[in-house]
Amino acid sequence: MAECTVCGGSVAVSDACPHCARPVCERHRAAHDCPGVESDSAAWYTDPDAGRPRATGGRDLSNPRRLAAGAAVAVAIALVVALALSVTGGATGFDDERVERLVVSEVNDARADRGLAPLDANATLARVADAHSADMAARGYVNHTAPNGSTVADRYDRFGLGCAGSENIYFTPNGELSVTERAFARWVVEEWLASPGHRETLLDPGFSRQGIGVAVGTDGGVYVTQNVC
Repeated sequence: MAECTVCGGSVAVSDACPHCARPVCERHRAAHDCPGVESDSAAWYTDPDAGRPRATGGRDLSNPRRLAAGAAVAVAIALVVALALSVTGGATGFDDERVERLVVSEVNDARADRGLAPLDANATLARVADAHSADMAARGYVNHTAPNGSTVADRYDRFGLGCAGSENIYFTPNGELSVTERAFARWVVEEWLASPGHRETLLDPGFSRQGIGVAVGTDGGVYVTQNVC
């Protein structure tokens, strides 16, 4: 048993939010303020081992090349931003959905420049990315592992993804000062390309799909997640 994250009452560990994996009793699901709950209709899951490999076989969620992102893939944190960001002015209608589309395009341009096939935009991967970016923005962290211990593999499981994938993330505290959404999207991809771990994920010829999620924090910081399969 565990404690409901809303009221503190006893609740089964398996009765957990499909976005953040925190236990929430049935009575308080509507009051649970996890990012992403309002944005989609993902069902609550009741089997924490769903999708995990059984003794007879199955996919390996501990594959270090794909899902152990922590040490293998560093976090790109742009604390000093040049070219893509303006030095003056405030937020001027930053369109996060447009940035998501532009990052998809910039990623594929980078792959095309190197003779690689494009990554198809995938709605499920985009939902995973959106939920993680929103969670980072709401709770103020930048990591592949959420404060509650939820990992990339856990997120793929909860959204029913049966593929071996990987994740890139990016954060800048000044994202809403971007001159244009395209300039910001280009900057994000350039930062990923400049980081060996991110570059390996972005240019991996074995991946065919991607989803991008962008969230803006209350302080104007911008969080970007790329999930690929």
